[in-house]
Amino acid sequence: MSLRALRRVGAATFVAAGMLTGLAVGTGTAAADTVEVPMDRCWGVSPYILDQPYAPARLFGYQTESGSIQLQMPDVSSLWFFAGGYQTDVKFDWHNTATDERGTLTDTATVAYPGGDVVTFDLNSGPGPVEFTVSAVNSIPLWSIPTTSCGGVVDVW
Repeated sequence: MSLRALRRVGAATFVAAGMLTGLAVGTGTAAADTVEVPMDRCWGVSPYILDQPYAPARLFGYQTESGSIQLQMPDVSSLWFFAGGYQTDVKFDWHNTATDERGTLTDTATVAYPGGDVVTFDLNSGPGPVEFTVSAVNSIPLWSIPTTSCGGVVDVW
């Protein structure tokens, strides 16, 4: 059998196995997917000055129930991870335009090496499009530096 024929058999076997797995799982509640939520880019100087800028441009959302979503902002890091990084105090203002509900969430995290501490918001806004604004203050023991605000819209089901 030629290499091309072996590839076709392998691909067909893979597709068939995937279909059987899908049928075996059956119907029911769909598993939640992680979605990327784009936003305007926030800008801020690291309190270490000679460092990467604080410049997140997206959130990641994970939703398992109607009206609630967990949002995370993992895209910030510092070259000063060996010194412990710096603290970021983040404010998340939201407005559900379908229900006119509003609120503010806050979280504090350490900005250090990528994959470290992550800012997380548990948003219980109810279903509908939710407009949000994010702002932060980044600090080391000597001083604090605020960032610009940024925002976007997340669709909560």
